[in-house]
Amino acid sequence: VMPVVAAVKAYAVGAVRREVAERRAERATGMDEKRWQAALGPYLRRTFATGRFPALATVVHDAAHLDADQTFRIGLDCVLDGIEARISRR
Repeated sequence: VMPVVAAVKAYAVGAVRREVAERRAERATGMDEKRWQAALGPYLRRTFATGRFPALATVVHDAAHLDADQTFRIGLDCVLDGIEARISRR
């Protein structure tokens, strides 16, 4: 049971740390997510135009841009599904 608890805890702590880091970055730069994306856009377009990163380009272009709650829930579902799969193999 403890490895399962540790895995879920690690996921939750990681998600919280990411949120904290994003808020700190917003305060430090004065840019919210939309402004940051707009500033990064030209660089990404140039990088993707090289053709060296087709998988990353596809992910960035086609990905659903979810809010923090949606991202957390989907990630947690993946962790729990993995735990369920491991338990069912035993």
